[in-house]
Amino acid sequence: MAAAAAPGPASQPPLLLPELRQELRIEPGAAGPGGAATWLVVDPVQHRYVQIDETAYHLLSRWHSGIAYAELAARVSKDFGHQISPEEIDQFVRFVSGNNLTAEPASGGWRHYAGIADRGKHGWLMWAIHNYLYVRLPLLRPEPFLMRALPLVAPLYTRAFAITVACIGLLGLYFVSRQWEVFAATFQHFFSWHGAAAYAVALVVIKSAHELGHAFTAARFGCRVPSMGICFLVMFPVLYTDVTDAWRLRDRRERLLIGGAGVAVELIIACIATLLWPFLPEGILKSLAFSLATVGWVLSLVINLNPLMRFDGYYLFADAIGIDNLQSRAFAFGQWRMREFLFGLGMAPPESVPRRTALILTVYAWAVWLYRLILFTGIAVLVYHMAFKALGIVLFLVEIVYFILRPVAHELMRWWKDGARISATRRSRITAAAAVTLVLAAAMPWSTQISMPAVVEAAALARVYPQRGGAVEAVLVKAGDRVKAGDVLVQLSSAETDHQIALSKSKIALLRMRLARRSSDAEDRSHSLVMEQELRSLTSSLDGLMKERADLTIAAPISGTVAELNSGVHKGRTIGRAEFVALIRGSGDLVARGYISQDDIARIGHNSAGRFVPDLPGWPSIGVHLQEVSKSGAGHIEMPELASQHGGAIAVRPHMGDGGHRRLVPVKAHYLATLSVAGGVKVPAFSVRGVVTLTGEAESAAGRAWRQIAAVLVRESGF
Repeated sequence: MAAAAAPGPASQPPLLLPELRQELRIEPGAAGPGGAATWLVVDPVQHRYVQIDETAYHLLSRWHSGIAYAELAARVSKDFGHQISPEEIDQFVRFVSGNNLTAEPASGGWRHYAGIADRGKHGWLMWAIHNYLYVRLPLLRPEPFLMRALPLVAPLYTRAFAITVACIGLLGLYFVSRQWEVFAATFQHFFSWHGAAAYAVALVVIKSAHELGHAFTAARFGCRVPSMGICFLVMFPVLYTDVTDAWRLRDRRERLLIGGAGVAVELIIACIATLLWPFLPEGILKSLAFSLATVGWVLSLVINLNPLMRFDGYYLFADAIGIDNLQSRAFAFGQWRMREFLFGLGMAPPESVPRRTALILTVYAWAVWLYRLILFTGIAVLVYHMAFKALGIVLFLVEIVYFILRPVAHELMRWWKDGARISATRRSRITAAAAVTLVLAAAMPWSTQISMPAVVEAAALARVYPQRGGAVEAVLVKAGDRVKAGDVLVQLSSAETDHQIALSKSKIALLRMRLARRSSDAEDRSHSLVMEQELRSLTSSLDGLMKERADLTIAAPISGTVAELNSGVHKGRTIGRAEFVALIRGSGDLVARGYISQDDIARIGHNSAGRFVPDLPGWPSIGVHLQEVSKSGAGHIEMPELASQHGGAIAVRPHMGDGGHRRLVPVKAHYLATLSVAGGVKVPAFSVRGVVTLTGEAESAAGRAWRQIAAVLVRESGF
């Protein structure tokens, strides 16, 4: 293709190339996707590296300030056989100028850069919005220290050391597996202040070693490490190391080693701490070893290696697949693919890459968007609860508007600008019809089904607990026995109560003897009123002690069958008031009991019919009718098998109630419902868990979502 000037008016002067900055250097870069050659434009002033492809390298290698675009195209065509149009050169000039690689931009002179600087300045409010999630503070210039200490850490990069650490880690994991119950139970200790302090020390140690791992490895490969410091992520301090110079390395394996050095150091510390933990005595060293082991394993494998965050995992993933500037290039492909899928515009992809690479970029972009939606929403909720309510609301809105709604608004604006082209395609009309259909489906009240977790059991059913704690003297029944109301199930005893009863009886006997002889004893006669009052007090106290002893007899509250007996209740064991003893199932009709969520309570009708579908295999579904719904929300879940802690569907949180009984309090309001069961169903030997489906008023998905959102807004507003 001939390198001719773009057509235009005869009086228009030819476009000339601007002057490049003299301090810039061009160095070979790492191989790109498919082995394509790349180069780096090294900017030593800004400590930046701009990656360019072969076409850009040809242009820069024949670049001379002041020559016309057409002359540059002719030189490249003559020397490299590469045909480039003036439009492509103009686009590349804008790229070079936009990255501040020219002494002055192509137009506008120094005022262009002054405008960029002014636009980069923000007021205190915009600065806070941009930086409350991420603030970076350089603290150290570690270059001299790294150079002096590099020979000392050289043995850590040998194959022998890697094999030794791997053996240490495997051995440590083996010993921990032999004490896994103790290891897992140790986690509970770290929910205290002492545990939090141990974890804080472990985090500082591991993260400091992590950053030193990056720094030493970069220095080992000849890269400059200009600064180390601290950054704040959502106001949480995190260490960082500037290893930007690693972009100069042509060998991607070396870049992978630099990116993975921090994770490798964390895993080394975790391996050593895991092996030390079983052998250390109880105390601060054992706690610190536990903290280092758990923090090292968890943070390395869960956070640092996550490629969806701009941490080590991102750079490792980018170097592993050979794609630099992964996120920006992936976002361009993701947006392009989304627009093609929705509108079928037939536009060319952002760049020419193999089909497999384009697929990787697209999938990665969509995964990052979904991850960011979840992450930023979670951060918004976090900052809302961390701050006082007024500031929490502001930070919540900033997070949602700036980081979630703003990118969506930018994409919608792009669609609006391309409206004429979008409206002309057949795919766009299909997409619009599908969107309208979804909106109508969401707004249409079609769902009449209400589901509620429930159990079917005997109408007369009693769960037996001790009225008072004590030692088990005898268990007088077994599962399956028939009992009558008042029959003794378990006999408890209390040595303390027996001692107090014997002591009270001795005191009462002594007082009665002294009262009997007061007629012949002047001293007893003078104290007779006091002794009579003391006798009444002791007699009352003895009555209370005798009632306590009677409470140690656990009797059946109803007549029926012992459906369940706690195997942990046996002779010689001491049990408390919260200990479940037995389940007595009375003979008679069946009843279904369950809980209706607050979201469905307004839709339920009196005497609604439905069916109970049991979880138990082999049991048929049963017809039920709603009989009664409580007027207020349940304070706790009476059927523990329906609670989430026992595999049920109702989310609960444990709470110690009056008398030491452990209650399962629902997280969201639920209303107790009682349902009659169709006749002809055999009485089960135990409760059968399942789901009751009832017919209620129709509701749309949009209406249900709005009601839940409104409930949250009302609750958080404090009204």
